[in-house]
Amino acid sequence: MKNDTITTYLHGEIIEAQKPEWIGRAKTVCNGGGIPWHAALTKVLNFLPFIDHIGPDHLDGMQVLAWVIPEGGGHYVEFCTPHHILEAVWVPEKAEWLPFRTKHVLPFLRAHAAIATANSIERLVQHFCPAPVDRSSDRVTPRPDHPSLPAALRRAARAASGA
Repeated sequence: MKNDTITTYLHGEIIEAQKPEWIGRAKTVCNGGGIPWHAALTKVLNFLPFIDHIGPDHLDGMQVLAWVIPEGGGHYVEFCTPHHILEAVWVPEKAEWLPFRTKHVLPFLRAHAAIATANSIERLVQHFCPAPVDRSSDRVTPRPDHPSLPAALRRAARAASGA
């Protein structure tokens, strides 16, 4: 992506297009006032973003922020980790928002939910099972080198094991 273009979803395709003027205004507010980017964008667009997230304050957290652009300007979407913007996409046509959300936003969230679930299971297994796993015993004891798991997660593990 060049500095003067933005990734754009138009007519069912992802293309590079000229940045809209509100991006420049948001950058000016952000740089000039020491305001974080999302706050500057919210101020310029006069619209709070819709936020879809998978564990936003967690190691595996992902979120998608979407602003409605005033005066029929479509939507602006950012795919983010808790600390970085991974990608930003402008969907200028209102009629293309639902297809974009269905084809790109929801699969992104589903994929990251699956990753977060797999990572949680892996952490749970690492907590209870020494490496290599000893299958000769039915009793599973926590590893001393791991911090204690939250009580709710321990209860869920016990319930899942039938104990």
